[in-house]
Amino acid sequence: MTIEDFDNKLDIMPGASLYELLKYYKRVRAILTSDLTEFRMSCARGTLTGLRCTRLGSSQIPGWLDQYIESIGKSPYLFDSAGLNTAMARHFKDGDKERCGCTSIASQTIRDFWEALGSVVNAGFEKAESALSLVRDQEDPQAQNSSAASPPEPFDVPDANLIIRTSDLVYFRVHKPVLAMASPFFKVLLSLPLPPDSEMVDGLPVVQLSESSELLHCLISILYPVPAVMPNSYEKVLYLLAVCQKYEMVSVQSSIRAEVSRGASPVPKGAEAFRAYAIASAKGLIPETENAARLTLDHPMTFEILGEGLRLFEGWALRDLVNFRRRCRDNLVTCLNSFLERSPGDWVHCALGSLNKLFTQNKNNLKLEIHTRPLDIHSKIRQEYLTACQVHVYCKSCLRAYAKDGSIFCAGLETELVKARDKWGLLTMLVSRGLSRT
Repeated sequence: MTIEDFDNKLDIMPGASLYELLKYYKRVRAILTSDLTEFRMSCARGTLTGLRCTRLGSSQIPGWLDQYIESIGKSPYLFDSAGLNTAMARHFKDGDKERCGCTSIASQTIRDFWEALGSVVNAGFEKAESALSLVRDQEDPQAQNSSAASPPEPFDVPDANLIIRTSDLVYFRVHKPVLAMASPFFKVLLSLPLPPDSEMVDGLPVVQLSESSELLHCLISILYPVPAVMPNSYEKVLYLLAVCQKYEMVSVQSSIRAEVSRGASPVPKGAEAFRAYAIASAKGLIPETENAARLTLDHPMTFEILGEGLRLFEGWALRDLVNFRRRCRDNLVTCLNSFLERSPGDWVHCALGSLNKLFTQNKNNLKLEIHTRPLDIHSKIRQEYLTACQVHVYCKSCLRAYAKDGSIFCAGLETELVKARDKWGLLTMLVSRGLSRT
């Protein structure tokens, strides 16, 4: 099961549901592969009484049946009468039809075999379904963060006039004016009269917030004239930015982004870019969504790479990322076509057509393996070109062209490929195509 199998259907279900579906599919395959192997080796032969085939498989049943049973474990959708008939027809076409006893196989024998096979397959599906999990509303990873038992000393100020209680029951003593200046949300909230039943601690009103102490510690440190405390992971930075967005802290959000630009926090590494994209898109963090989408291009995009991070995706976000990847792929293919057409004659007159072959190979890879390969051709094309030249070192045309302008040619191609890949931003693509995010 691949991303291509869900073409134009990715926004039908959220990533958490898709993740459970993939787990179920893998479990079905594993169970069927095991149970059908046992069936092939021990039970299938007993249902084929009197059948004589010229090509027996390893389990001593007709090879075509052996292969068909095995194929169901890899592709469960092949379990139907059409799949069986196709396998039989292929056997008759490729084998010795005159001598093989399969041509006169009795209908009752087929029914007995099909009933026995169906019993094994259906039992396998039942086993897999028993472990199928119902998808619940996923807990925001932000809520799973824990913190120390008490807040940092600088925020337990003696003249505080407000207490903020976090989701993990840590208390921060702060000043109302500081919050009001940083946040229109808090300015309005704190201007309202206290309800008669308001909770008080040490004579100070308590405001309950849904964020963890770790995030609020970072947020409050930015509000006060003390060294800012930045989260220790990029995902937590995204959640901190989302908190700022929630409480309308525009200037604080800008300060955090400036800190990130200066390298004050980690950046996504490898497949972490996909998780970063999922979180940023769900939280409506536009710059971070754009940046993460571009970072994902340097990595394959398969369900195996996404892993449990798939649970973080909204369906529309996964659809948009796939469409963005396709648009970037199309731009790269167009760039290769255009660059080769505009190249001087010396580069395309090779008797072996090596440059054309190199470009064609890369275009085919981009078209056929868009999700299983990174879209980082710009970082590899120079080495691939040099390797192609080494294969036909006696080609005078290529040697002359490389000696004359080889470095300029490669540098120009690299630059054009980078421009082509970066031509479209994710949101620019969505606007140009009139796509909705809902």
